[in-house]
Amino acid sequence: MKTFFLLLLLSFLQLTMTTCSSAPLDSNAVIRGSWEYYKRTFIVEGRVIRPKNNRDTVSEGESYAMLRAVLMDDRKTFDECLAWTESNLSRKTSLGDHLLAWHFENGRISDTTAASDADIDYAFSLILASRKWNNARYLELAREVLQSILDHETVEINGRLYLLPATEMAPSPNGFIAQNPSYYAPSSFKIFYEVSNDRRWLRLADTAYNLIKRLQKPHGGSDTNGLVPDWCALDENGEIQSLPEKSELFGWDALRVPLRMMADYYLNGDHRALEVLQRFSRFFENEFNQNGRIISEYSCENATGKPYENTLFYTAAYAATEAAGSSAASSILQRQRDFIHQSDNEYYYGDADDYYVNSLAWLVEYYQINKTSNEQ
Repeated sequence: MKTFFLLLLLSFLQLTMTTCSSAPLDSNAVIRGSWEYYKRTFIVEGRVIRPKNNRDTVSEGESYAMLRAVLMDDRKTFDECLAWTESNLSRKTSLGDHLLAWHFENGRISDTTAASDADIDYAFSLILASRKWNNARYLELAREVLQSILDHETVEINGRLYLLPATEMAPSPNGFIAQNPSYYAPSSFKIFYEVSNDRRWLRLADTAYNLIKRLQKPHGGSDTNGLVPDWCALDENGEIQSLPEKSELFGWDALRVPLRMMADYYLNGDHRALEVLQRFSRFFENEFNQNGRIISEYSCENATGKPYENTLFYTAAYAATEAAGSSAASSILQRQRDFIHQSDNEYYYGDADDYYVNSLAWLVEYYQINKTSNEQ
């Protein structure tokens, strides 16, 4: 009997050693292996599925996959996702624009509403693809998407141009306009200006910083924890209000804000991005040093959160603390990497079926590779 339990223990230890990364991490191996895992698990003939949501598809998933395919120099996967997206999500035939219907399930479009974050990342991936593979067709389509975003997913309030989270999104009963801070991508907006020469993209980049800085220090400039909510609203004067029935936590949407800011800081050196990241960093450094961990879905008012950890909140915390030069950054990075699992030559983060986590967490390793290259 003792021998049986000893063999059982050894088998468990061997399984643990092969599925969880404990050896020094090779960022290149993780990038390659996690992409192979992602393709095998979440992409079926160009369609990005969400296993936890009855294998449905959302437009953001297609844009995430296409952007990653460009960065991985995987034109085959890029073209497969592009072909499926244009055939199944494009609103060109049904509604006459070049935006993407956000939701596909049970073999058909279930909601034709377009989500601006997906459209922005979609256009961005097309521009990068046109430059990497010297293909004018990608750039032509990107320009059509960009024009549709400006035509259907922006609104001017009190002299400032804002991004609408979605088309066909009616104002709330009190007339407020919804805002999702994580949809603003200033580094992408600057590239959009380069290819379109339309200064409205620069106005949207300015709005991104204006909105996020106001959210970080609301109520007349009083000090807060520096976090921003998933959702908020604007009144007719552009003043920030709450949005009923939408999350006011620093949650699954808002965690993308530090990632968007980090991109603009490292790609363009925008000092406004660094200022935003420094505010985030002060919170995350204090939270990690005091409690030894970063938890999930924080309140923007009193910093209480849900009592569980997730690699994406460490991903957001690392983006902020690394950019700000915080001493906590390396420890937060290690904790983020603790969620990496390995199976043969493939890697995944957290739950093996979690599409969203595995769509974003790999960006930390991509940054590590590029950081090392820039330093050499």
